[in-house]
Amino acid sequence: MMKRILLLSFIAINFSTLAQAAEVPTSTLYSTITEADAKELNIQIPNSTSPGFKSIDVQITGMNQSTFTKSVLFCKDTYGVIHWDNICPDLTALITQKKLDASSTREELPPYNPLSNPKRTTDTAIIAFAALTLATGAGALSTKIGTSEENSATQTSSQQGYLAQLSKGTALVAGTQLGRGDKANAWQRPATQRVDGFFTHSAVVISGFSPLITRIVSDGNYLRSLFGPFAIALYPISLALGFVATRANHQEALPPSLLIIISMMALGVIDALAGLLAGLSFALAILFAGNITSLNEALTVAGVSLLAFSPAILASAFRPLRRAVWDFTSLWERITDYALASILTGWVVEQIVLGLPGLSGLQLPLTVHASTVGFWAAGLIIPRFAGEDISLKFFPNRLAKLQPQYRERSIFQQILATAFKVGIFATIAGKFIGISAELAIGVLLFALPLIMGIFEDRFPKSAAVQKWMPTGIIEMLAMTIVGYFLARVVQNRYPSARTYVLLSFVILSIPGLILKLLTLFGKDGAKDWRVTKYGVKAYRILGVVVLGALIYIIFSGLLLSNNV
Repeated sequence: MMKRILLLSFIAINFSTLAQAAEVPTSTLYSTITEADAKELNIQIPNSTSPGFKSIDVQITGMNQSTFTKSVLFCKDTYGVIHWDNICPDLTALITQKKLDASSTREELPPYNPLSNPKRTTDTAIIAFAALTLATGAGALSTKIGTSEENSATQTSSQQGYLAQLSKGTALVAGTQLGRGDKANAWQRPATQRVDGFFTHSAVVISGFSPLITRIVSDGNYLRSLFGPFAIALYPISLALGFVATRANHQEALPPSLLIIISMMALGVIDALAGLLAGLSFALAILFAGNITSLNEALTVAGVSLLAFSPAILASAFRPLRRAVWDFTSLWERITDYALASILTGWVVEQIVLGLPGLSGLQLPLTVHASTVGFWAAGLIIPRFAGEDISLKFFPNRLAKLQPQYRERSIFQQILATAFKVGIFATIAGKFIGISAELAIGVLLFALPLIMGIFEDRFPKSAAVQKWMPTGIIEMLAMTIVGYFLARVVQNRYPSARTYVLLSFVILSIPGLILKLLTLFGKDGAKDWRVTKYGVKAYRILGVVVLGALIYIIFSGLLLSNNV
């Protein structure tokens, strides 16, 4: 009889999460229907419904014509199968933030499956591929590290390919003219000379092996130009903070508190080497405590360490850390540097925080604060850029001396570095999508341009390709938009979250592959359309449009969701 009443009076269904369903009084639950019951009641679950524990609200008319609501519980697994018994072995229900905050060990935290939130996982992949394309795009595949060259047309000097593996823009560095601060006698003292020489020599030696570490070691040049040997006082503070970060969690491989995360990140923004030391101290304290015994634990620690030193590196990949300002055009560019580097760095840092559960395999309390961490990262980039500008204005000669001539890496070293990058990419991607044929294809598509980039000089060059290639922020914006629509096409065709995520991973790698391959054929020194009479005006207008589009994408949540 009840089934007939339900069948006759079934009006509408509304989806909610299990946490919402738990708030419904027990008397309203009608939780034991079968698949046959669902077919008889003609309950249709849209393909777009994400995996998870759900409920359907049903209005029922009783014998006395009174209307009341019943909530039917069910779950959808990662293969797209509906389980009306509400048992999905490959899913774990999300617990409340209060319970997460109360957990201090890994054993107390429930597991997390990235496939249980396919949209979040795919959105993370979209941003990751866009950022990787930007960081390894035009010029960045070159393994040659250039030197400073005087540009008489603009009366500035630029370091072409400055640690090009990570620096997307042209980093403007100091010329030979003495600034007001360069004339101080303090810079001739033995302590200053020793500190300057140590970091300069270290950067030269390391540049033959790792552009990333070289970039980190050189990141504090502006700080040393301002404060001399006193700048190294930041490093013992960083080491101490990294150790303190492990105390609250009893040296468990878990993210520290929000305050400590922001503090570690702040040190890393001031000087990426300080952030790296904080991350290393954090990792070593956990390692020596015997709490890194699995890949999940190692990746959790690596993810936290990445948050400590990556913001400054990301900012330099998006826009030049320093730029000489001499007219309205250069002032406009510098204002753009501040705005775009700040917004994009905060955005990507937020995505790193949201990706930590996928790396750790656990639901983490920190993820609810992802926007807060991203906000702080964005805000901290502004004074960092200001510090770079001050050092360039008052200490140009010291900056020039602190910037060494970097070594070129051998083919063998480049091959080893490429293999390391591909291995890291495959390991992280495998945590999100699992071991599969799609993972192998995606990794191959990622590795192909990196391998070809080792032999970049052997490719034919075209000025037209270089002239019209999207670069910088436009490149990342295009990648994000294209990736979003490609992912949504796949989502609409496949109800299985597993299929959706796996296919999206492969498809999302293709636009970046095309762009990175095209950069191999770009000719250095090709005339830039932005320096033409009409190009300058068009570039300014386009810059405002791009900034507005990025703000919309990041803050609206309509294109890319920031839901945990």
